[in-house]
Amino acid sequence: MTQVEKTQIDQLKALMGEFKRLQKQLQAIHKKTGYEDLAHGVLALQIAEHTVEETIEHTGLGGEIRHKPNLSAYRKTKNWYRIVKEIKNQAGKFLETHASEDLETALKALEIAAGSLEEVAEHYE
Repeated sequence: MTQVEKTQIDQLKALMGEFKRLQKQLQAIHKKTGYEDLAHGVLALQIAEHTVEETIEHTGLGGEIRHKPNLSAYRKTKNWYRIVKEIKNQAGKFLETHASEDLETALKALEIAAGSLEEVAEHYE
């Protein structure tokens, strides 16, 4: 991975602060309205914040934890990955014939989950 410059790290840290600020605003509106999609927005911002944290961590500035191979953990996460991918595929086929914004949101979340599980499995290889 390319080394991230200090100015970029500062920009990423500022983004994290902005994500947190927006999360608080969305949470406040969600509490007042109860509109569930706003809760999904909060989750999306939490994921965005996490991706920025991971980017900073991978530059060596975040104190990345070294991972140890673990065959049992690797198998479990690979299995979970396969399950999530299968659910995503089935839901995608269902979506082709049954339009649903909520299912589209779920598919986006499943894509993120699949990517995260694949990363976890790599750490235990």
